[in-house]
Amino acid sequence: MTYLLQLCGLSDPLQLFYLEQRSSTADATAAGPAFAGFRSFQLDDLLAWAVDTARGRDWDGEAIQRTVLDVWMERADLIRQWQLRLREEPGDRLLVAALGSQRDWERRCEALLQV
Repeated sequence: MTYLLQLCGLSDPLQLFYLEQRSSTADATAAGPAFAGFRSFQLDDLLAWAVDTARGRDWDGEAIQRTVLDVWMERADLIRQWQLRLREEPGDRLLVAALGSQRDWERRCEALLQV
């Protein structure tokens, strides 16, 4: 299975909470992408969150690790820019990341179009 990791932007914790609530359902496996906020955006934190999410959703843990590491290496310049920007933001701002399978992202897009 293919997974996609996206860096969505900066948010305050309350908006991230609302995003997570809108993305969750009673059946977590059908919830769409998983979202998380990071104040200190480091590879270890991102990888730990991704692996925990994979366990909770019965995703392929090795594929998730590869996805996170590949994205981190391929987008190193962009990640560095986000890290620098995050330092300049108020202390309550978080960098939001989202992770999901192709089907999770399709569901997310379909839900956005139905509004």
